[in-house]
Amino acid sequence: MAVAMKSAWPNRLLSALSALCLSTAASAAGLADPTQPPPGYGASQRADDPQSADSAPTLEPVQLQMIARDGTDRLAVVNGHRVRAGDAITLDGKAAKVLAIHDDSIELDRDGRHQMVELSPQARLK
Repeated sequence: MAVAMKSAWPNRLLSALSALCLSTAASAAGLADPTQPPPGYGASQRADDPQSADSAPTLEPVQLQMIARDGTDRLAVVNGHRVRAGDAITLDGKAAKVLAIHDDSIELDRDGRHQMVELSPQARLK
């Protein structure tokens, strides 16, 4: 009898550990992986999709970091690139033309759309 109990002990321990592992896996099955993108992320929008018709294209943000002036000649730093009026920079994979540089803003032509970008309050001199 003592021999039977001795050999049953490892089997019971193994059974208990297996049950614990299975219950842990079952409880974790309902959790979302925080490293995965949200549902629908990167899904292509089709032309026949009603949501795609209402949504405007998302434009790459433009950060006007600095405007410098030497007499009438102006230079701006946009997204880390120095530009003058008439120059083009790449935004959204397309060329955006710098139409004008003012004292505290610039005007861009982005694929036929006019955009005014102002200096952030932190960049303005008082």
